[in-house]
Amino acid sequence: MITPRSQQPQRSEQDDAEYRQNYTAAEYINALYALDNGWDGEGVLVGILDDGIAPIDELEGQVDRELSRDFGYNYADGVRSEREGGSNTGDSTSTHGTPIAGIIAGRNDGVGIQGLAPGATLVSLRVDGMINGDRTYGLDMDQAIRYAADNDIPILNMSLGRRNADQGNPAIQSAVQYYHDQAGGLIVNSAGNDMEEGPGNWIDATDGNMESWLFVVALSGNGRNYEMAGYSNTCGAAMDRCIAAIGSNITIDVNGDIKGYGGTSSAAPQVSALGAMILSKWPQLTGVDAGNVIINTARDIGEEGVDEVYGHGLIDVEAALSPVDPTLSNGYVASSIDNSVMVVGGAFGGYGTSSIENAFNDITVLDAYGRDYNGDVSGLVIRPGEANANRLQRRVQAQSNAGSTGFISTKMSASLGYTAFETEHRDADGNAILQNHLSNAAFALRLDGDTTVTAGYNTSDNVMDDVMGLAPTSDAMFAYSPLAQTNVGVSQRVGDGRLAVSAYVGRQEDIATNGLTVQWQQGLSSLKLGLVDETGTVFGTPVGAGAMRFGDGSSTVFVEAASGFDLGTWQFDGYASLGATRLKLTDDMLLTNADTMTSGRFGFTASREAFGGLVSFGVAQRLVALSGNATFTVGNGYDLSIRGLTFEDRRVNMRGQIAPQLTFGFEKIGERSAFRFGAASDIEGRDIRAVGSWRVQF
Repeated sequence: MITPRSQQPQRSEQDDAEYRQNYTAAEYINALYALDNGWDGEGVLVGILDDGIAPIDELEGQVDRELSRDFGYNYADGVRSEREGGSNTGDSTSTHGTPIAGIIAGRNDGVGIQGLAPGATLVSLRVDGMINGDRTYGLDMDQAIRYAADNDIPILNMSLGRRNADQGNPAIQSAVQYYHDQAGGLIVNSAGNDMEEGPGNWIDATDGNMESWLFVVALSGNGRNYEMAGYSNTCGAAMDRCIAAIGSNITIDVNGDIKGYGGTSSAAPQVSALGAMILSKWPQLTGVDAGNVIINTARDIGEEGVDEVYGHGLIDVEAALSPVDPTLSNGYVASSIDNSVMVVGGAFGGYGTSSIENAFNDITVLDAYGRDYNGDVSGLVIRPGEANANRLQRRVQAQSNAGSTGFISTKMSASLGYTAFETEHRDADGNAILQNHLSNAAFALRLDGDTTVTAGYNTSDNVMDDVMGLAPTSDAMFAYSPLAQTNVGVSQRVGDGRLAVSAYVGRQEDIATNGLTVQWQQGLSSLKLGLVDETGTVFGTPVGAGAMRFGDGSSTVFVEAASGFDLGTWQFDGYASLGATRLKLTDDMLLTNADTMTSGRFGFTASREAFGGLVSFGVAQRLVALSGNATFTVGNGYDLSIRGLTFEDRRVNMRGQIAPQLTFGFEKIGERSAFRFGAASDIEGRDIRAVGSWRVQF
């Protein structure tokens, strides 16, 4: 599983010879990730409840000797005496605590070994002594734990355990409760090396102090798999507060020599070092918080989920330092970043530093543990292409498989269009099975000589006219919302003109459009006023999801004028529309304010008979935002004094880019055949599209 050290190329400046002294154990837990990002435990106090820390070169400057204390003593013949030499927080007999200290915070100085969190500051809390000639560990342990609480030491490494414990120690239980309540501290405790089910110290965990315990079992660290070390206790009943780490580490002894060091006593300091990394990066957290992060980001090994052998699994430095369920906030409402996306139509943005994406390229978010992360989420802004190849291909396919039927009488007319699309199913010969769809429909009923009732579905869905620009699409309703497919209306002749009122609706899953138009038409000229109300879309583009969404829809009023005239053998047709739009906003969006936006579109076509058919040339501008600003409120930092994010309003110009297209078309329609060809290109010739069709009636 682990790439052999000799085969692994140097990956960064931190991946040096000193790091590789403990290469295998460090690789198991992704330790290099923290060093590469500068998260080395700097400024975090880690207490070591043990037999002291010897004053050796590798740990020079790493131990706060003034804060350190000697709680141990000697006891013989009923008489208690202080250790010889008075306060002694480490000496040549500190053979257990010294290598543990090296695993946590050995100096990163290019010489010897380095700890996993070389920036941490160690505090020696010595709790060993001689009782009637026997070396004993854990003397006045409760006093040492209370001292750590009073001096805000957030993490205690206790590579000591109880054997054959059949009842709890009230003094220890009370001290850990005090440590939990006073400092929110975490005791990282080795599970023991007796091949038993469960750590002995688990008996001192109570409902009140449970979160301040984190027990550690040991893996063998053979570099090939996840295998429990043969000597290690398992997690047992402590599995909910238990984790695995590597029990074979390279460290330093009391003589300053490099040595291998094994056991659950060697695994626990890996976990303590990770706790220091977390608290160094996020000082707003407590030791308890760090412990919860560690167990909830562990790599699941053994049976799926939390189990009695490995507990939550193997610690993972990268996972523990990465965000867990991050949220986006505007200062009032926070929501998950998962499934959060902003979809912006082609009508908006794209002007340098004012573009929408730049509002999200440097923001601060919080994760589930209140940890702040700064980064770029502009990738959550999606701009679907106007010339999407799949969309165009589907519409061409619709035309290729299209057919129609209808009738006309003096009072009534109706037409029905249909098409077919390929499905994923195949027939016995391997040919795609088609599925029929209604493509368009129109109905008109003349009540009298002046009044006509109309109804329609998708009446402007024509790939040649709409996409290629063979004819001016002078219907702003469809430009603002292609979903407005169904309409009913009534038109009345008034003098030399005709007044028409139409209502539009469209619905698809969670998005909907409602609209109303009033149109006056006289000859080849028309004037139209309209209202479009969209839910879930803006200008026909879905808004996205989550806190990033581009509003909840919009309301638009527009005016459109169209006209045509003949000049010699040429016929000229043109249209232009202007609209005003308000976005629908709610409290849970990062988009917190938006001006009324103006938008517009225009088209102009010149056509004449030539080559036995009709040739046309034109210029057309798709719907584009002409003016309007929006405000996005995002986190821009973390303030420790308030334990929360700071926020910034970022103003963005929503104006889109005016980029008209040049169009060319030709159609020749005979009695039994029809040939049509259309092409369109931007002015610079970078986006060229063409489509043709030939229909023959047999």
